[in-house]
Amino acid sequence: MYKKLVLFFLGSIIFTITNAQQSKDVLFTIDNSPVYISEFKRVYLKNINLVKDDSQKSIDKYLDLFVNYKLKLKEARFLGLDKKEAYLKELEGYRKQLAAGYLTDTRTSEALVREAYERSLEQVNASHILIEVKPNALPKDTLVAYQKIIEAKNKINKGESFDIVAKAYSEDPSVIKNNGDLGWFSVFRMVYPFEQAAYQTKVGEVSEPFRTQFGYHLVKVNGKEKRYGEVTVAHIMVAINKNRSSEEAEKRIKEINQQLTQGVSFASLAKQYSDDPSTAIDGGKIRRFGQGALNSEEFEKVAFSLEEPGEISKPVVTQYGWHMIQLIEKHPPKTFEEQKEEFTQKVKRDSRSKLVTESFIHSLKEKYSVIENKKAINYFKEIIPTTFFKEEWSFPENKRLSEELFSIKKEKYLFKDFAQFLQNNQRKENEFVDVSVFVEEMYKKYESSVLLKYYEEHLEEDNEDFRNVIGEYRDGLLLFDLMDSKIWNMSKVDSIGLKKYYEEQKESYTQNETYKILKASSSKHEVINKVQELLRKQKTIEEIKREVNNDDMAVVLFSEEEVIKGEDMFPADFSIKEGAITVAEEENFMTLIMVKEIVPSRIKTFEETKGEVVNDFQESIEKQWLDQLKTKYSVKINEKTLKKAKKELSI
Repeated sequence: MYKKLVLFFLGSIIFTITNAQQSKDVLFTIDNSPVYISEFKRVYLKNINLVKDDSQKSIDKYLDLFVNYKLKLKEARFLGLDKKEAYLKELEGYRKQLAAGYLTDTRTSEALVREAYERSLEQVNASHILIEVKPNALPKDTLVAYQKIIEAKNKINKGESFDIVAKAYSEDPSVIKNNGDLGWFSVFRMVYPFEQAAYQTKVGEVSEPFRTQFGYHLVKVNGKEKRYGEVTVAHIMVAINKNRSSEEAEKRIKEINQQLTQGVSFASLAKQYSDDPSTAIDGGKIRRFGQGALNSEEFEKVAFSLEEPGEISKPVVTQYGWHMIQLIEKHPPKTFEEQKEEFTQKVKRDSRSKLVTESFIHSLKEKYSVIENKKAINYFKEIIPTTFFKEEWSFPENKRLSEELFSIKKEKYLFKDFAQFLQNNQRKENEFVDVSVFVEEMYKKYESSVLLKYYEEHLEEDNEDFRNVIGEYRDGLLLFDLMDSKIWNMSKVDSIGLKKYYEEQKESYTQNETYKILKASSSKHEVINKVQELLRKQKTIEEIKREVNNDDMAVVLFSEEEVIKGEDMFPADFSIKEGAITVAEEENFMTLIMVKEIVPSRIKTFEETKGEVVNDFQESIEKQWLDQLKTKYSVKINEKTLKKAKKELSI
């Protein structure tokens, strides 16, 4: 995996190949196959900063690397590696995964994510009226529902109370209990059209009628307020139940409050006296929450009103009992960047994702000049019988089968294609009850599916960014297979050749002179001086530790290390002699270094340096192989074009 990643970085990223229209200036040829200056310029400017070796940054050196890369790809295709089933399967899997990110309207999606975040900073209190109607209801049923919601709106406009009208008209079962009052909510709590109406309607006003999948609605906005992030609090609860009246609970909470004023800890009182067993065990601590998360507006209001950590509220009553609340921590709202990924995923799962899809389909219709074929829709409405949902249907055999429904560039889609789509979506128990509505909806779905499929299949022609990315992966994957078989695997199977290479090159694998040292560090100068004195008296380390580190206090830190000449840092006046002592000071911290032993430089064993040997062996094999490829394939540089490239790239 590491090799594959490295190769993609050095190969597919540095030497990306595009299928864009190239300029006519040929920079070089490989067996008469042209490579254009425009390609070289693009990858050079894009990736030159990724090349860490300054010696490779000159145009001539970079061109050498680029030619080598092209030679390898030429050889890979000559060997048929691009036809291997495993290669094609992995490439297709990646293409599908990558394409998914391009089959959307990114601009619309980003706008919806930003909108959702902004709305998350506010909550709305609203009431509503619902007149139920199914999404695919008959036109007459839809009209009846619409007339009813208009009737309700007119009564409100004339001054009737929203609550009274809601009780009289709303078909939401909960209206009996709440008069249509939905309480407080924020983003993602309602279907998107409902959320839109709630956030766009001013406080005290009633929206115009709007439709969701549930039917027609009216929304009255009772209030709006900013959200304050989240809080972590603890509470002590005295429950109101059949064994304790509200008055008795209030008396008990006041007694607990007196204990708090006398300095008894909140947590200990919660553990002993709180009637909420799920939090009492943890000193009354409740998991952090935001506004609207608890089923108690009174509790939340008091919790969010506390200002300082440790602050305790006055006794407060809720539907559950009497409480004392202590603030532990306030958590301000997260920034957009902190929540962007979370909101992006929520938008994808939410009903508003349909807006992104619709926007993208609309852009494709404009791109490919696809116009809705109303004549075809009407024709299918006429020929499909009312028994369509109850029995099998097939398109009548006639010349209209071959008529064009619409086209995308040179690709034509016929009546028979749509007829087949209708048959495939025919159900005996269909959600539709009206054939006309069914045909219209199926036409939209068919048109959308065709547009998406065509765009996905032609992404490399229509989207330059996708073309570049898939090109990088295609060539990188091909190059990986080639290098794995020709170079990397060679060092695994040719163990004799690897050891032979080591024997021939072993003078290059040397271990520099090494010093075994003792280090003693302390902030106390006098103690380091004492350590130095004891060392000169040839005291052992254990003896020295006992003298300077008394009463289990580590005044001096001792360590024994091995350091290598040329690789490790030493003090400026470091003395390289056995037994020599050097004392260095940095920011009032003294470090004593004593050289205990000097190990001369030596040749590393094969096992010690195997990783480095393998790498060098692979480079040696690759260099010989590239020389063979340059003999096998004719490479011709166009010096005139190269000169032009150098002039244009000298920036």
